[in-house]
Amino acid sequence: MSKYIAKLRDLVLSYILCIILVLSMSVGLWGCRLTDSLTHTNHNNEEHTTVENNQAFTDYINELFATLLSSDTMSLHAYVEHPENFGINDYDVTLGRYDLDNLNDTSDCSDVIATLKSFDRNSLSAKQQLTYDEILMYMENNLEYSDLYMFDTQLQTTTGVHVQLPLLFAEYTFAEKKDVDEYIQLLNDVDGYMNNLVAYEKLRSEKGYFMEDTLADKVIESCTSFLQSASDENGVMISTFNEKIVNVPGLSENDISDYKKKNTDAVNAHVIPGYQALIDGLSSLKGTNKYAGGLHNYPDGDRYFEYILSSCLGWNKTVDEYDKLLDANIQKNMLGMQALAVKDPALFDSFNTFSFNMTDPKGILEDLKTRISDDFPAIDDVNYNIKYVSKALEDYTSPAMYFIPQLDNLDINSIYINSSGTSSSELYPTLAHEGYPGHLYQTQYFAASNPDSIRYILTPGGYVEGWATYVELLSYDYAQTGNPNLNRLCSYNYSTILCLYAKCDIGVNYRGWSVDDVLKYINKFGISDKSVADEMYYAFVSDPGNYCKYVLGMLGFEQLKTQAQNELGDAFVLKDFHQYVLDMGPVQFDILFKHLNSWVEKEKNKTV
Repeated sequence: MSKYIAKLRDLVLSYILCIILVLSMSVGLWGCRLTDSLTHTNHNNEEHTTVENNQAFTDYINELFATLLSSDTMSLHAYVEHPENFGINDYDVTLGRYDLDNLNDTSDCSDVIATLKSFDRNSLSAKQQLTYDEILMYMENNLEYSDLYMFDTQLQTTTGVHVQLPLLFAEYTFAEKKDVDEYIQLLNDVDGYMNNLVAYEKLRSEKGYFMEDTLADKVIESCTSFLQSASDENGVMISTFNEKIVNVPGLSENDISDYKKKNTDAVNAHVIPGYQALIDGLSSLKGTNKYAGGLHNYPDGDRYFEYILSSCLGWNKTVDEYDKLLDANIQKNMLGMQALAVKDPALFDSFNTFSFNMTDPKGILEDLKTRISDDFPAIDDVNYNIKYVSKALEDYTSPAMYFIPQLDNLDINSIYINSSGTSSSELYPTLAHEGYPGHLYQTQYFAASNPDSIRYILTPGGYVEGWATYVELLSYDYAQTGNPNLNRLCSYNYSTILCLYAKCDIGVNYRGWSVDDVLKYINKFGISDKSVADEMYYAFVSDPGNYCKYVLGMLGFEQLKTQAQNELGDAFVLKDFHQYVLDMGPVQFDILFKHLNSWVEKEKNKTV
């Protein structure tokens, strides 16, 4: 998420509170009435099937898992430490490549769909049916929009591969000598990978789809910044390797010295030239964009935006329906803040001094682990490390991020904090998002349920990021500030900010909004700084739908909860609802809503 979201909190709230004061004086008291597990169980499937696992289906999805991971060794290593235990014994060590001659080849996708449909779904166990449904929805969605393949790019300004690659290398685990050898081979592949990336972008430029110059300059700037410290002893590529290599079992002092030299040589001979090739290639393509602005301005751009939302959310809604959902949430937040303002006008004065009262990352995570126990099922204790983004990447990296552990090595969890993008006073909700009960907690819970391996890599972004955003907002209630109403006020405010971003994301990419249109919209909420509108606009153009993934995903969980509350009434238990969501694991929202009715009926039967 953007650094600007945090910076906008004060601006928006100060304006919204003025609106609330006026509303309170004009409508009197309208709107101010206030209403005075250790084990995982698979109880969430609508079919209630008692069928045992279909071994042929298990064999197929395990083969599919191996095939998907074998083409990219960085991803392979990120997901598993011992590929051989997952049937992956023969693979080329590579960062992967675009097949430039067969970019629109959909045969693999069609083959997966055909093979899935060859299985009788009723012959599958409940867990297998979930896997079946998720993969089928994912593949059919990709096939439906496969003709739009040239919209794809890996060079988003903040989340692009040029930013992620150094962090992925920094997080590359060395459990044995084989890992180090493959790491060096991957370093040696960076220049080839970057040249392939440039060749692909040249094909996009021929259609006029290459990024506009403002974005190209941002990517070039971040690559240049990385190069300034890439070969430095204290830079991320050298220092992290030197720290890890000394702990690899079985290596002699000579081995360690030799590997340090190989790493430095690879950085100088392949990583630095690779990034320079990317800089040169992007520079040569500047000026070739024909359409500019959001996706709406491109041929079939609206349809591609629909694909983005469909792929990450899997929720049967139109973009107009999403827009209305955001409007409704903004209105709900405004009314919530109005009610709090009428109840306690002194909250306005307190907002400017609001603090979560905790700034130590480990202390915050341990506090959250304790605070969430009433609302979330328990998980076993897990190890985690708090790390900080390299100075060279601070200006181009997200405020924080969580690196998932390997399936066969779940104790290695890393949370990166970007000191430039996240102040210590904002760490509490940030670590709720990345740690407990966000990404780390959800990942560990799901892994402990022994899911089919392929579900560990096919994780819809709307579920994953929506969940983390949903619990981030809940964390305002957990913070021990001494003023619960102020916590709630700040939560409403932050939720409003998120919705503004998603509204503008849709506006730019689906309705053709310009920078001035963004400014006009946010000005309704008291934001008149043109530089803020510029930053927001180019974030949406660079990474369409990214903010919708977080915010609409969050609203998806709110909608699920509201439906469950309405149907269960006093029988609704928040902890049990969260267990339902977590037991289902990362799936599309249509699947979550489909199975909710079955869960509700079971909850009703518990009270009979």
